[in-house]
Amino acid sequence: MPALTRCPSCGSSFLQPLRCEAKAADVVLVELRCSDCMTWLKAPHSRADMRDLDRRQAEFRAEILAGYERSVAENMEALAACLGPALALDLVSADDFAPPRRVG
Repeated sequence: MPALTRCPSCGSSFLQPLRCEAKAADVVLVELRCSDCMTWLKAPHSRADMRDLDRRQAEFRAEILAGYERSVAENMEALAACLGPALALDLVSADDFAPPRRVG
């Protein structure tokens, strides 16, 4: 039984296991969701397939985390680049950092 590594609907390799159920000594029925097209399916996997699925998920998680960290760094750099000129032009004051006042 070959492991399901790509979504049959869209071809994405981002399959997220949701639930597992042992069916035999070396067979696990896995409910998967494609994070790209939201297709849900069930597929039998061997224990070795499950180890490979776990490994691939860890790789994808690391890829997502690296992208997130890059995005945060880029956004912080952009904000810092805007803050310098705003301070130089005296466009920023302490009031900009004060908590909002309650009306009423």
